[in-house]
Amino acid sequence: MPGLSKKQETLIRSLSGRHGRRGSDLCLCEGLRCCSEALLLRPDLVELLVLREDFEGILPQLDAETVRLPAQHFNSLCETITSQGVFALLKKPEPPAPESPMQDSFAFVLDCVSDPGNFGTILRTARAAGLKEVWYAKGSTDPYAEKTIRSASSSQFALGLRRYESLAELAVQLRTLGVERFFRTTPSGGRPLYGEAQLFDHSAIIMGGEAFGAGTMESAIDVSIPMPGGAESLNVAQASTIILFEHVRRNQKL
Repeated sequence: MPGLSKKQETLIRSLSGRHGRRGSDLCLCEGLRCCSEALLLRPDLVELLVLREDFEGILPQLDAETVRLPAQHFNSLCETITSQGVFALLKKPEPPAPESPMQDSFAFVLDCVSDPGNFGTILRTARAAGLKEVWYAKGSTDPYAEKTIRSASSSQFALGLRRYESLAELAVQLRTLGVERFFRTTPSGGRPLYGEAQLFDHSAIIMGGEAFGAGTMESAIDVSIPMPGGAESLNVAQASTIILFEHVRRNQKL
């Protein structure tokens, strides 16, 4: 089995950095679970599979170029300290066309969610809750950074991700697609979300970033998760889980 070419190795190393990813339509997916999920979901996107010499895990059958490297060489290419011995080079999925119809009854929007762990966990939760898409504004982390992919367990390859330069631009597009109400999450002071009958009906729910929360929007309705214990706020990934599974509960009339 041949090793990496110099061109391939340079490309892989460049994708570990933000600037390298920004100018590329490729990304890296590392770890047995994440690679298995990505290969099952989008085998058409796989460009290269790289294995450490001692890797013995079971991966989905794949008709793609595969290389096996000595441990020291392989580990030098990995972002994680203790690698599982496998990573894949994939094309980033094409985003939905701006004019394409919404795939869900509501738009789940992330505004400046900059932490890769939170962003990835939200994508994983959105997939688990049955969403087809997630919308996000500039200022959020890169969905195809390695840390985000690990946190999402490769869920970005199962979702349509719609990115916009600003929350205002995103809102304009949503209105053209029939969104009638915007709900802005806030730690306190908003209406209790459990009482909002139209929360998931031709609407958008905006989750804010860790530092400053959701951006302001004219005519948006502020909603909050009731917290009788008196905590100041919830982590954005935790709050997203509560809201998304409230949608599941209502759909299944639990």
